[in-house]
Amino acid sequence: MFFSDNGSTADEVALKIAVQYWHNSGRPEKKRIVALEHAYHGDTIGAMSVSADSPFTGPFESLRLRVSRIGNIEALRHLLAQNDEEIAALIVEPLIQAAGGMIVHSIDFLKELRELCAQHGVLFIADEVFTGFGRTGKMFACDVAGIVPDLMCLSKGLTGGFLPLAVTLCTEKIYEAFYSVDRSRTFFHGHSYSGNPLGCAAANASLKIFETEPVFKRIAAIEAIHRERMPGLAKQAAAVDSRVLGTVAALELRADDAGYLSRLRSQLYAFFIENGVLLRPLGNVVYVVPPYVMTPDELHHLYDVIERSVDSCS
Repeated sequence: MFFSDNGSTADEVALKIAVQYWHNSGRPEKKRIVALEHAYHGDTIGAMSVSADSPFTGPFESLRLRVSRIGNIEALRHLLAQNDEEIAALIVEPLIQAAGGMIVHSIDFLKELRELCAQHGVLFIADEVFTGFGRTGKMFACDVAGIVPDLMCLSKGLTGGFLPLAVTLCTEKIYEAFYSVDRSRTFFHGHSYSGNPLGCAAANASLKIFETEPVFKRIAAIEAIHRERMPGLAKQAAAVDSRVLGTVAALELRADDAGYLSRLRSQLYAFFIENGVLLRPLGNVVYVVPPYVMTPDELHHLYDVIERSVDSCS
């Protein structure tokens, strides 16, 4: 477990560990990273590099590293068949690509990605910064699919949002490639506030809640309301698509300028604020990711406001 202080850095650390793992293992040629289309992994240089081309990355194109991108299983299968000797790792947001538009992938898709990486000797990095700590219905999205990654990145829910903290976890096999009396094999990375005591205390308190309170019953109750209310919204004329997974629900609305910079975002955001609801649409995608302490009445009220907002867009 390697401590840092935010999700982007957790991903940055995972990418560096993956490349140095192969370097320490006598395979320095394995240094290319593969990422999914529509990905978002953060705002530091490595994390931006494995993120999709977007308004987030546009001004910094000259700084971004070369990364291979795939959109489906066949694309990954072809890429690995041609270049697995050069590829160090695949990084994915398991099951849900959040900032990319709350795109939901199937469990089978995630399983096949993992299997292909294992078959071709490519490290599998699970960016669970958004999906971790119950968001998909289980503690981690990888648990939903029954897979174990080589590296996992965690932040956000780790401290319940109180203080900055992140961790990058790796398997013992990867750890052993760095454990040596030869100091050149050391993972030379460290920020001033990595693993700070206050952040760790908040994380311990947050994890204790999972052990002492019925958190997953609350998560199941939230998902049940999502599945009760979302079909009605999806039938409205302005709706294009909807998806629900665990505590995450998303409604995609029709827009001529669909995407993160859609004009609908400002219109919807203003409507929500005027009606006492704090929601931040991803362009033309309205998404709901409630805190686990939200009551059923509060969540139903939220859906009532969303329903009125969709009517205003029709």
